[in-house]
Amino acid sequence: MKLSSQQTFSALQVHWQYRYCHGGALRKSSRGRGVRPLSSKDPLHLVFKVNKSAVKRGLRHPRTFALINMLLKKYSFKFFVRVEQASVQNDHIHLLVRAHRRTSLQSFFRVLAGQFAQVLTDTFSRKGEGPKVWKYRPFSRVIRGYKPYLVVRDYIQLNELEVLGRPYSKSRLRGLTQEQMRELWI
Repeated sequence: MKLSSQQTFSALQVHWQYRYCHGGALRKSSRGRGVRPLSSKDPLHLVFKVNKSAVKRGLRHPRTFALINMLLKKYSFKFFVRVEQASVQNDHIHLLVRAHRRTSLQSFFRVLAGQFAQVLTDTFSRKGEGPKVWKYRPFSRVIRGYKPYLVVRDYIQLNELEVLGRPYSKSRLRGLTQEQMRELWI
C-alpha cells in the first residue's frame, strides 16, 4: 500500500490591500493572520496599542514617556534598528523604523514590547497579576514607495502635533494644503 505524500497547507489568502499589513485589529479577522511582512529595504510603520485599564495615567505621563524613550534608544542601538520617527500618544505609539535584517526587526519590537510591559507593570515583583498592557499585537505595515512613505511620515508628525496642542480635524491629512504640510515640519 502506497503512502500518500504529506499535505502542504498553503498560506491564508490575504486580500491584496492587506498584503503588507499585519497585527492590530486585523488579527480579529483572517486578513492579518498570515506571516508578518518585514522588509530590510523598506521602512516599517509600527503601532503599539495600549490597554487603557493597564496604564492608568497614559503614555504621555512624564515617567512613562521617559521610560518609552529610554527603551526605544536602548533597543534600537542594541538591535541596529534606526528609528526615523516616533510619536507617543496617550494610548498608542507610532514608530517609523528601518533595519537591515528581518531578525533584528523581530527582536526589536518583541523585546521593546516585553520590556515596556514588564517595567511598567512591575512584573518582577508581581507575577502575572493585573490586566494585559497591550490591547493587540503590534500593527505593522511595510511602506513601499516614496509617496506612501511621505504620507506615513506626515501622519506621524501630525499625531505628535495633535498631542502637543494642535486642534484635531476630521479631514486631517486630506484637507491640508501644501503650505499647511510645510507647517507640520516647522
